[in-house]
Amino acid sequence: MTPRAPSRRLGHTIHRLGAVASTQGEAAALAACGASEGTVVTATHQSAGRGRRGREWLDTPGESLLMSIVLRPRIAPNLAPQLSLVAAVAVVDALATAGVTTTIRWPNDVMVGERKICGMLPEAVTARRGTLDHVILGVGLNVNQRDFPASIRTLATSVRIETGRGHAVEQMLHAILAGLDGWYSHFVDGGLDTLLPAWLERAQGIGRHARAADGREGVAVGLAADGALLLQTDSGETVRVVAGEVTTEVEHAAGH
Repeated sequence: MTPRAPSRRLGHTIHRLGAVASTQGEAAALAACGASEGTVVTATHQSAGRGRRGREWLDTPGESLLMSIVLRPRIAPNLAPQLSLVAAVAVVDALATAGVTTTIRWPNDVMVGERKICGMLPEAVTARRGTLDHVILGVGLNVNQRDFPASIRTLATSVRIETGRGHAVEQMLHAILAGLDGWYSHFVDGGLDTLLPAWLERAQGIGRHARAADGREGVAVGLAADGALLLQTDSGETVRVVAGEVTTEVEHAAGH
């Protein structure tokens, strides 16, 4: 465990671990024991890392930034998923300092073109009275991978692949925490409305034709105040997409 400067809201305490089942599980255990907001868990490898919708998150030991952050925002439990939108903005900004230009694919995948470089996973825990007790925000960033398994080679990339050189995982950790510290404060003080312009500036797919997992189609025109993706159908109706995969016209065309 490494103490950090107390002035920082996030990252004041960092637990640096080796191989673990998942940083989400380690952070959850600390949160259950009263760990303060901003406590961070990192690991060199996860044997049971998880992405969105229960997908397995694969990593090569030592090549990824794998971290989970304990957050205790005073918000309603149904707003917890919005924290991954906040984190995505911070990650895009941090990667820009490393020379990598990225965009956000709704709701929170950070992309280089059509290849994913970073993903987010917020997991909320409620108290008995139905209020939000804490959120464990997981961030997985591909940093120093030179290649990926054939099954995901066209779907994933890394900071090293994009820049042609290695990067210190620790440096990327602090760049993301520094950015997230500010954006999270904006979110806690003013809600998602304060982040929507920044998210939209960094988003991909806005203005493209898109298809939701339930079959609804339309042009992605923006985000609702709660973070739902807004699609305008051919009939002019605006519909909300709150969960599931969304395929944009570029991704759809690539499959034909």
